[in-house]
Amino acid sequence: MEDYKDLKAIWEGELPLDQIKWRNRSFKEFQLSNKHESKKKLNWDEHMKDYPNDYDGKLLFLDNFQFKDNYIYLDISFVKFSTIIFMVKNKIPVKKGIGMLGTQCLIFSPNKEFILVGERSLSQSYYPGAIVNVGGMLELDDLKKTPKEALMREAYEETQLNLKSDAFLKAILVGWNNVSVTFLISTTLSSIYNFNPDEEVIPADKNEFEGNLHWLSIQDLKKLQQGKYLDGLFYYKSKLRNILI
Repeated sequence: MEDYKDLKAIWEGELPLDQIKWRNRSFKEFQLSNKHESKKKLNWDEHMKDYPNDYDGKLLFLDNFQFKDNYIYLDISFVKFSTIIFMVKNKIPVKKGIGMLGTQCLIFSPNKEFILVGERSLSQSYYPGAIVNVGGMLELDDLKKTPKEALMREAYEETQLNLKSDAFLKAILVGWNNVSVTFLISTTLSSIYNFNPDEEVIPADKNEFEGNLHWLSIQDLKKLQQGKYLDGLFYYKSKLRNILI
């Protein structure tokens, strides 16, 4: 079983994504101390031998956020993925800021009785084999979009589904050895969608997933024994008795 002792929610609620705003976008890189930076390249070279599909992208880093007057304001810089990998491997905590910014999207059927899930590829460095909802890390180019567009990008790219225009932030989670922060969001298939969970096949990126995405009933999700979940799905599953879908 995955160890979730470090997973914590630093915000919980039900906030429309339109009410999330960029505040400060510094475009300054989050960096380690000089002694760590000198070792990071060697660490990344070794990492790439095992995970050649990873790339050292410029990922968004959440420096701070503020919840005020029913809006969330985000202060953003960026971080290289090689820095995050080095921090995780060496258990180096974030001393200034919150962490690498990612999004995970709970996608529900029109009747909200099913949720879309997949299994991460075993070749992935990040949670290989975990049962997950769709999502990913936000990149520097996402700052050209609104926060809603940035947070929903992966959901549209990975599923190509016709989703409702309204989407909500459910929680802000900190995990993965306290170096990453996840915006857990939720949305629903359009009501005009001809939904049939038994016939629905949603192709998935073979570099990221084992097999295709599939629909899992909420009741079956409740019955699943303890296993390996990405933190957003683990959080949702643990809250099923009282979370508002």
